[in-house]
Amino acid sequence: MNVQRFTGRDNRAALDQVRQHLGPDALVLSSQRTSDGIEICATTQLPDMTRVSGPSIAPNVPATGDNEIQLAQLKRELASLRETLQQALGERRWQDTAGSRPVSASVAQRLATLGLGRVLAGELADRVSHVEKLNDAWQQVTQHLVASLNSLSSEELAGFRIKAVIGGSGSGKTQTAAALLQAGIGYLSPEQMVLVHCGDPSRDTVLSQLATRLNIRQYSAQSHDELAEVLSECRWAREVIIDTPALSPALGSQDPVLTLLSRQRGGLAAFVTIPATASSDHLREILDHGRHLPLAGVITTKVDEATSLGAIIDAVVASDLALVGRYNARTASLLPVSGAEMLTNAKRLAKRSLERQAAQLKVAV
Repeated sequence: MNVQRFTGRDNRAALDQVRQHLGPDALVLSSQRTSDGIEICATTQLPDMTRVSGPSIAPNVPATGDNEIQLAQLKRELASLRETLQQALGERRWQDTAGSRPVSASVAQRLATLGLGRVLAGELADRVSHVEKLNDAWQQVTQHLVASLNSLSSEELAGFRIKAVIGGSGSGKTQTAAALLQAGIGYLSPEQMVLVHCGDPSRDTVLSQLATRLNIRQYSAQSHDELAEVLSECRWAREVIIDTPALSPALGSQDPVLTLLSRQRGGLAAFVTIPATASSDHLREILDHGRHLPLAGVITTKVDEATSLGAIIDAVVASDLALVGRYNARTASLLPVSGAEMLTNAKRLAKRSLERQAAQLKVAV
């Protein structure tokens, strides 16, 4: 593991060097104060555990899936350590800048109230460190945030012929696949559409019932080769929806979903469902894991159950993926969503949370 050391006069200067030399995916391993300022140790490389060998460990033993799982576990532990250190450094940086740059510090606090992580909030606050008026700074930050939340139009979504819906367990991906199927009927006939089941073939889901009711042809594929054969057979179809099993980041590259969808021909595009009720760490883990696939965008789910949209915004901005839509559980449909709408809803939920906290404090007093 190639560890590099960066020294700055303060936390911000040191972190800026880390981002400049190693990029946004750098792993911060340690931070300590020295006579020259703040020293941060960081890396972008994890040890390749699949190549560990030696006579005293396991001679002539090939790498197995267990090594992949251990590597994924190590990556999660380092990511957790990085998040902890960045939160601590972010708190110290806020204390350092609150006196010298009150506008920037106030903007960072507002972003934290929306539910954004300290890293993204700090980066956005730094962009307006030169602005003197709080309202002007806040307007610039929100405009930049909205611009960072790109969205796909209905026409652009319809342009993807093969749509694979992926996501973690309980993310609502099967319901989302049903919504995509229903949306396709709006501009195609049932004879032009295909549904492919890659999960348990014995399960009679709402999705399969919908396809039966709409007279849409259904196929089952349990392996990479079977799916490739189905896609080749269905070249006549104008739209193919693929329902997949849940992603398993803990399995690393041994995840069956990655094996199933990787290197498929025919313009396959993966759309990942991310629930608004999940934590920022979980969303980042799912999106990072899905990077092995041709991701075309994200679909937000369970927004009506969320108390904050900060984690969703944080994860989408960090992933640089487009917003495809929002699954509406009441109508079982996929609705278009924009960055401006998401930020407005985030503000509304933040205000509701503050009002609830104020009411609880009033009762306690």
